[in-house]
Amino acid sequence: CCASSGAMANLVPNLPESLKPIKEYLVKSAQLEKVDPVVAHYCKVHACETGLKIRDKSDKSTIEFLMPLLDQLEKEKQALGPVEDPKMQVELMALKIFGKADDQYYAGKANVNTVKGFRAASTLMEVCVTFGEISPDIAEKMKYAKVKAAEIFKAVQEGRVAMPPDQGASAGFP
Repeated sequence: CCASSGAMANLVPNLPESLKPIKEYLVKSAQLEKVDPVVAHYCKVHACETGLKIRDKSDKSTIEFLMPLLDQLEKEKQALGPVEDPKMQVELMALKIFGKADDQYYAGKANVNTVKGFRAASTLMEVCVTFGEISPDIAEKMKYAKVKAAEIFKAVQEGRVAMPPDQGASAGFP
């Protein structure tokens, strides 16, 4: 239905400097196109909406980058047809990835894949902003995922395993 991952990946290197903050959403979209076209589409929607807000209006390349993306989104929207509760679909994928990363962390097996999981989850949680205000639960999990990704990444770089705190009565995210 959608543009190929290769086409999206080819767009990202040409990203104007003022649009660099949207790169993670475009990359996540490309990664998800075949797995979940709806979630992939909304990653691009979020990238485009964010890009339109943050772009350097004096830099013509930003609009030259965003216009084809807007055209692509319109074609995807038509190809996808009516989508039942897209916010819930994005949230569910984010929570699934988050849960897997958190379980790995609390099992004492955190590694670079755990970092990728937490980063992916937080990126998808940020995409939920496209649908309006996010719930306090999602906001808290997004913050937690970003912090854990950074902590685990630092541990991996230092050659150690990031160990969870003493679990006591509860394991995982509260």
